[in-house]
Amino acid sequence: MKKIILTVLVLLFTFAVPNLGAQENTEEIRIGILSWRGPLGFKARWEAASEYLTEKIGRPVVILPLEFEDILPAVEKEEVDFFTSDPSVFMTAKLQYGATEVLTMKFTNADSVSAVLFTAADHPKVHELTDLKRKKFGALRRWSFGGWQMAEKEFLDTGINPYPFLHTLRFFDKPWSVVKAVLRGTVDAGTVPAGILERMVAAGTVKMEDFKILEQKFHPDFPYVCSTKLYPGFPLAKTATVDQELADQVAAALKALPRDDKVLKDTRIIGWVDPLDYTEIKVVQAQLRGGGYTGGRRW
Repeated sequence: MKKIILTVLVLLFTFAVPNLGAQENTEEIRIGILSWRGPLGFKARWEAASEYLTEKIGRPVVILPLEFEDILPAVEKEEVDFFTSDPSVFMTAKLQYGATEVLTMKFTNADSVSAVLFTAADHPKVHELTDLKRKKFGALRRWSFGGWQMAEKEFLDTGINPYPFLHTLRFFDKPWSVVKAVLRGTVDAGTVPAGILERMVAAGTVKMEDFKILEQKFHPDFPYVCSTKLYPGFPLAKTATVDQELADQVAAALKALPRDDKVLKDTRIIGWVDPLDYTEIKVVQAQLRGGGYTGGRRW
């Protein structure tokens, strides 16, 4: 009889006491999003996404803005679990800190990126890259893929080393600063990520007729004026310490969003797709000795 009572008590204890190993994980998930404008208007754009992911994953998800210079330190110090960045910064994070691509962000109808090289429409002496000899050129940070590296590769592919070729190579903090410098004549020509000119036109700050596009290229289904080939778009990546199961959960939740969902509309993203192949970014970095292949070159 004692054995029966003891058995019953053990069973009751087993079912009455919570399984500590199965307790719900309430640890915060932090996602860093590349933001040109920093925190300005960021909360309004990403609050719905944070709430959506929190509900789907069952853990609090905090989405915070990261400017270009914040991304790699945040990854290195493990201040974020996931992050978005331009392809070159991602490749640096992959090579140096073990980051891994999870999804690719889709803007408008494009999941690829390009850059546009341009001058003012009324510039009398600049019509192609060779006209820029001893001229002033504006770009967006030396380590920005769409803001300089793509243009640098375009120069090199044309047989021009831009550093001794140009009189001045000036870097700006924001893409619209490059555009304004070109229109004001502060620089003779410049480059920004493809899509920036269209956004400024839509905002009413410039007109497309204000610009002369250099080395213009046309790609089927790519909606922006551009001067370079297409490369895989902005990835969402996980840091090295994030397990694949969580990454799969985040990926599934984001891919399940319908195109007309408020979450996507607020973030101004069309959707998320399976990660594209970023191998070519590695090749470009090696060619330019940039990012993960800096060697002795300083950014």
